[in-house]
Amino acid sequence: MTAFTPKTARVPSGLGVRWLACWLLLIFLSWYGVTLTPLARRLAGETGPPLTGEPPSAFILFGLNAGLALIVAFAWGRAEGDRGWTARAAPWVMRAVRLYLAYILFIYGWQKVFLLQMPQPDHSDLLTRFGQMNHMGLLWRTVGASPLFQFVGGALEVLPAFLLLHRRTALAGALLAVPVLSFVLLLNLSFNVFVKLGAANLLLLAVAILWPHLPNLWRALRNEPTRPLPAPPGLPGPRPLRVMARVVVLGCVIGSPLLTTLDFVQKWSPRPVPHDLAGVYRVSADSRPAPDIANDCRWRTLALDAHRTSLAPLYRIEWMNCPHDPATSAGRYEVSGQTLTLIPVDGSPQHLRWARRDAQLTLTGQENGVLFTLTLEPAPARDTRLRDDHWRLFVTPAANE
Repeated sequence: MTAFTPKTARVPSGLGVRWLACWLLLIFLSWYGVTLTPLARRLAGETGPPLTGEPPSAFILFGLNAGLALIVAFAWGRAEGDRGWTARAAPWVMRAVRLYLAYILFIYGWQKVFLLQMPQPDHSDLLTRFGQMNHMGLLWRTVGASPLFQFVGGALEVLPAFLLLHRRTALAGALLAVPVLSFVLLLNLSFNVFVKLGAANLLLLAVAILWPHLPNLWRALRNEPTRPLPAPPGLPGPRPLRVMARVVVLGCVIGSPLLTTLDFVQKWSPRPVPHDLAGVYRVSADSRPAPDIANDCRWRTLALDAHRTSLAPLYRIEWMNCPHDPATSAGRYEVSGQTLTLIPVDGSPQHLRWARRDAQLTLTGQENGVLFTLTLEPAPARDTRLRDDHWRLFVTPAANE
């Protein structure tokens, strides 16, 4: 008589590799999905045109794609039997994951290295009130305000991308990519950046690259001897063809994002405006009569950006004491001869005649059918080195005495 031994569920061998291969295929086929998108929108109760950013259907679609990859991975395992398809495909799957992750890291890394992703805040950004910024706008302006921080962040994405290109340095690349992408995902979650799923996907791929090395890393932490991992098979064919294939692949992975970024630099990098009107001005005189203080919607401050992209520079107007919210308006501006044209985001363009006398700027125009003349003086530049008395209370002990 034999004792009864309960059976325990065991994960099929190679399921992770098969799921990763199916997941990577869904990525190459646009992992946001085509055929599953209507189902995800129906489950989320979304109607009308597709929403931008990351609506609830995007998260549902993420789960549907993960489930579809798991179903295909199980079917693959059932059909494989003892044929060894998974073992032969595993090295190529890991190569594809490494190259794809390196490619995406190069795209975002080069943009930060060239200070292109988060431009340095201009006059209109600096006049934007804290409460008017959404979380993503706050993050973009904060990172853009420190070129060093953005450059280092880009370098920390480019470096693991280079390390992931070679099998012998892939472990170091994954060890660096995991914390970097974890920090990126944390920022996206904390500041509601609409690429949270994309960052989560990249972190998943970095963990997948690191996964086979975890036992050796654990042994190294315990000061035990590590075990060598089997080397994957090399590329088939004669040596010249193998070298050519490597050059072509590495050229696409490294060169394509770099060339695209350099092209963006030429098209989208901020360039100085071809006039000297840029700056932040405070209104010193207004020809319009002053209404009651609760409804004084006259101009207080005008900011004209000093740089422009391929479209136009931006402006921002701050009103004195308007009863409605927000207390500022923004848009694009153009200068043609002695005419300053303000093009708001919503509304009709406003044409103003400008005249300059020394640093003083005079604007003449019409608003709501009322002719007016404004006299503006340059706002004094502010030194940010411990000039804020609110923070001085916490960083200077003598201030509390």
